[in-house]
Amino acid sequence: MHELQLMTQVVKAVEARLGETGGAQLSAVRLKVSALSHMMTHDQVALQMMFDMVARGTKAEGATLEIIPIPGNAWCPGCKRETAVTGPDDACSFCGASTVIGSEESEVVVHELVVQQ
Repeated sequence: MHELQLMTQVVKAVEARLGETGGAQLSAVRLKVSALSHMMTHDQVALQMMFDMVARGTKAEGATLEIIPIPGNAWCPGCKRETAVTGPDDACSFCGASTVIGSEESEVVVHELVVQQ
């Protein structure tokens, strides 16, 4: 159910941005998503279906949803420093210890809108 709320927020952000572009036709929405986000555990097809459902009747209707995974930051208690991770079970890239995941970053960011004039 969290994905429904998330896609609703994405569509609202898209509509706000498209309001600035006039009558441009949206073809794709690119989201940067933290590799640590629970959203990365969902199938891309299921996310597209949720996006399509929420976008129906809006300026985002018919657009493709593209996910760009980005590394997340985690804290390593072993060597006492931050390390980049690509998943929740990653070990520290410096010492190999288990990491404690940080949450100071946004999980999902509307990165780019692809429009056709």
